This record gives sequence, C-alpha cells and structure tokens, in this order.
Amino acid sequence: MRTLAATRENNMRFIALLLLLGAISKEQQIDFELKNLKFKGLEFSTTKEAIVGAVGQGRRIETNYECGFFSNDQEGGPYYQLMYANFNYIGSDKEKTFYLEHVNFDADGSIKLMYLKSELTGRTTVSEFAGLFGERAKEIVVELRDDNSILLYSKSSDDGAVFRFRNGRLFEFQYWTPC
Repeated sequence: MRTLAATRENNMRFIALLLLLGAISKEQQIDFELKNLKFKGLEFSTTKEAIVGAVGQGRRIETNYECGFFSNDQEGGPYYQLMYANFNYIGSDKEKTFYLEHVNFDADGSIKLMYLKSELTGRTTVSEFAGLFGERAKEIVVELRDDNSILLYSKSSDDGAVFRFRNGRLFEFQYWTPC
C-alpha cells in the first residue's frame, strides 16, 4: 500500500518532469492539435451527455487543483472528474464541456486513442509515435527512471498532452495545462 508521503513525492516528481518537459518542448514545437484526438468515438472536448451516452455514467470525483485550467477559482468552476476504469474526463456543469484528461493504455492494445486516422494503443512504440508526429518527437523524450515522457503542445493553444512510455511502449496519455 502506498503511503501518502510516497504519493506526494511521486506527484512532486511528476510536476518537476512536466516543468522540464515544458521548457524543452516549447522550443521544439510539433504540429499537434488536441482537437484531433478521439476516444471511444468521442471528441477530445465534448458534453457530459455525450460521454454518458457513449460509455455510461462515471463516478463523480470532486477536484481541487491548485492551478491550471481546472482550478476551482477559474470562472467556469467548480470542476469535477467523471472516472471510469481506464480513463477520465474533467469539466464543469457551468461550462457544459468536458475534456479527456487521462487514459491508461493496456498491454494488449484494446484501449485506443485516435489521432486523426491513426491509433495510439499500449502497443505503440516510441518509433511508431515518432512516425506519426515526426522525428522531432523522439528528440524531446525526457527519460525518468523506467519511463519516457513526451509533452506535445497543442499548436493553437497553451495546453497540450503528455504521452508516457514504459519499456518502449505507450502506457499513458494525460491532458496538460500550464500553471
């Protein structure tokens, strides 16, 4: 069982990694748009009704982010997550828009995130990822222990996506917003 101190330490490491990724990848912009992502037939940003219609009612988890687009002091707050087994959306009833926040990929490749017409799965390698987003994607890989992470900024906004690889395969997508 993970202790609260260990969880906080891992969270702090992940935040440090994201800051490092931001500094590195801001200089190496890749042609990437969050709006081109689809998950389970849903757009990257969609309505709660569309999500519930496609995948059922998720577990509602209240959030309390200290900063970023989804901190509760933002005009559209309060925000909450709709949690499912391997993914979640985040949004607010006030804004009526929810964003794909997190996806955990499985090793057999059954969980799929679409980018335009390409599938990203737990079988996607760093080389295949670079084939989709260009060789510059390989250049901005940041190594941290057993994980490699790539932060791609959305071309038309300040937010982006973190793609994490373990043992050479994609295992996680996470929506990223600046603090």
